[in-house]
Amino acid sequence: MPYERIKDNELQVGQPAPWSLYDQNNQLLLARGSTVESPRQLEQLMLRGLFRKLDIRDSATSRPDTRSDDVPTREEIKCLDEIKLTIGDTLHLQTQTEGGRVRYAVKLIGFLRGKGLIVSTPMQDGKVLLMRDGQGFVVRVFSGKSVYAFSTSTFKVANVPYPHLHLTWPREVRGLAVRSGARAKVKLIAAVRDASNKSGAASLSNLSTGGCSLSVKNSMGVISDRLGIKFRVTVNDVEQYIDLEGIIRSISHENDANGVDVIQYGIQFVDIPAGDQLALTAYVYRALFEESAGA
Repeated sequence: MPYERIKDNELQVGQPAPWSLYDQNNQLLLARGSTVESPRQLEQLMLRGLFRKLDIRDSATSRPDTRSDDVPTREEIKCLDEIKLTIGDTLHLQTQTEGGRVRYAVKLIGFLRGKGLIVSTPMQDGKVLLMRDGQGFVVRVFSGKSVYAFSTSTFKVANVPYPHLHLTWPREVRGLAVRSGARAKVKLIAAVRDASNKSGAASLSNLSTGGCSLSVKNSMGVISDRLGIKFRVTVNDVEQYIDLEGIIRSISHENDANGVDVIQYGIQFVDIPAGDQLALTAYVYRALFEESAGA
């Protein structure tokens, strides 16, 4: 089970602790409901470092379905082997440090059902990071149209014949299926051309597999006009240009940070080529995954 550091204002003198509290070595210091008796005791505990167990249900991937279509929904609980991971998939290990939550991208090397997973050791700036046995993580992975999360810990750190980690097999995996029409909060530069083939630059945001928002400084058309939209995305470390046709469905005006009037177009994509549809879907779902992971 991973741990989250307690912040200064989360624990009050004279009030029962809402969680069991642990030190940085995962040793229990105070049981849930215990009371910190004095400011001096609280100060000493905070200096020592206080942590609580991090439940993955507290994370963004298990929020109740109370928001709009902008977020993934429909929570499901599965076994790990049901989500059909494949060798080479990217997993994101999230851990808690004194500086906050940290995520590492690693590659799945192998797994044995009911026993454990083998992943590459996280690296930073080209150097292998130091990991320890028993270190807890929340793992997040994107598969198909769902985002999954589960708790695990390292039961073996190995460096031979290459650096890799053995992770414990999770008891359950929590997932959220991405709702059709979910919009990713991106900010991309796009080239736009109107019906007369006049070109202009735009800022693209709120991207889904069916449309987007475009911010432009000069008018590019009216409602029901068609626009050509070209932008660049990175999918699986490969840059790709997507060239789409869209219909203007809404128009609004707003001021940017400098007080300049900006035209906001709501765009519906039409007649998407198969290759661009695949790249667009992969990019949108990856962006949604990054949002749910706290990117």
